[in-house]
Amino acid sequence: MPERLDQVFPRSLFNNFEFISGGATGWVFEVAPGIALEFLRPGREDEFRRENEIYALIERSDHPPPPHFIQSFLRLPYAHFMQLMPDSLDSRLRANRRQDPKTLECFEVLRLEPTAKIEQWAAELSSALAWLESIELVQGDLRPSNLLLDSEDHMKLVDFDNCAKIGDLDPGLPPPWSSPNHHLYGAGTEQFGFGSILYNITRGIEPYEDKGPGPETVELFRTGLFPELRSDSQLDVLTLRCWRSEFATLADLADILQK
Repeated sequence: MPERLDQVFPRSLFNNFEFISGGATGWVFEVAPGIALEFLRPGREDEFRRENEIYALIERSDHPPPPHFIQSFLRLPYAHFMQLMPDSLDSRLRANRRQDPKTLECFEVLRLEPTAKIEQWAAELSSALAWLESIELVQGDLRPSNLLLDSEDHMKLVDFDNCAKIGDLDPGLPPPWSSPNHHLYGAGTEQFGFGSILYNITRGIEPYEDKGPGPETVELFRTGLFPELRSDSQLDVLTLRCWRSEFATLADLADILQK
């Protein structure tokens, strides 16, 4: 990888625009108020094209999607202009705790989000996942960094370079976002990630964060030894049901949260 980003991208990007973040498929800049530019990362052409194709599919679907997806303005083979969000779920949760700035090790959870807000986010995310399911797709990489928050704190699903068809082989992501017991994409893979996200929001830490994403954590999830949950908490009951893949479809999960 080059030592300097301006050895790869047009120098004008760095001279004129604020660099926001770098992801697996591209580097993101703020190019105008409310508008972000994702510029292709070298060697990720296939993933970048796949993500552009998913946004095109969302736009032309006969069944309009819920408002829980990032709006795409213009897609080119090397650049994607999209809606800029002020925050992400990952950033929000990390701001709610005291942690090592380098290792991100959590020392103390300072605050938790209100229950009503968590329920709102759960309903919005499940609605987006159920809509993708209705066109036989899964997002494929559910984690807090891929969930953005708008100025009114509504959740937006983003990052579709790992989007796959239901029934495709699931290569498996590191725990706690991927289940070691699911090998094909579908309702089971997505609701497992959903459950881990819900735990992360309600606790302020990731499931088994202290153990890391190694073999021990994989084995705990594989054998159904989940982090401790409260039976008198509806959100905890929902988390456990998702980890156990009790919902036959993501639409069933969304229905529970819309009531």
